[in-house]
Amino acid sequence: MVQRSSNGAASSNIMRRNEALSLAQDMGLDLVEVGPDQNPPVVRLMDYGKFKFDQSKRAKEARKASRATSQLKKVRLTAKIADNDIAQKTKRVLEFLQDGAKVQVFVRFRGREQAHPEIAMDVLRRVAKGVAEYARLEQKPVMEGRMLSMLLAPRTGQIPPKPSNDGISADRRHRRRRGNGSPAEARDSEPVAQTA
Repeated sequence: MVQRSSNGAASSNIMRRNEALSLAQDMGLDLVEVGPDQNPPVVRLMDYGKFKFDQSKRAKEARKASRATSQLKKVRLTAKIADNDIAQKTKRVLEFLQDGAKVQVFVRFRGREQAHPEIAMDVLRRVAKGVAEYARLEQKPVMEGRMLSMLLAPRTGQIPPKPSNDGISADRRHRRRRGNGSPAEARDSEPVAQTA
């Protein structure tokens, strides 16, 4: 005796094992035991090959989605970094966040810099402040050997779209056509005297 469960239906039929096998063969399906510990055992009529294919496809998509979200990018800073360099590194962190990646920002200490971790903490704080509206602090600054690092993750729905480079490239093309008066252009545009 086996109990045949219907797909999605609450009702089930109790029938002999041989009847269930012949029913599965007539329908061109497989008889799969889904509840062996119950009395009578629960079986289901299904195309087992299709079931395994769908299961592997879902697992593959889950791995792909997991891989995309778990992307980690690293940005290295130093304790003695200039203000404009911090601005450039902050822009780079923002680009990574726009791509949906997590970003590990770290300051590597060299020599006696390790005696003053507050300087590095200030650098990390300035970067975090620069991307605060687009990122959340996933891991607070932590000292790991000769590095002080923090982990930033993108806030869902808060990352602005990437700016297009059309305006910049058009401006550059305009300067090339018009000429920007550089010494190299003046030198190249001078007439060359020909000797006979």
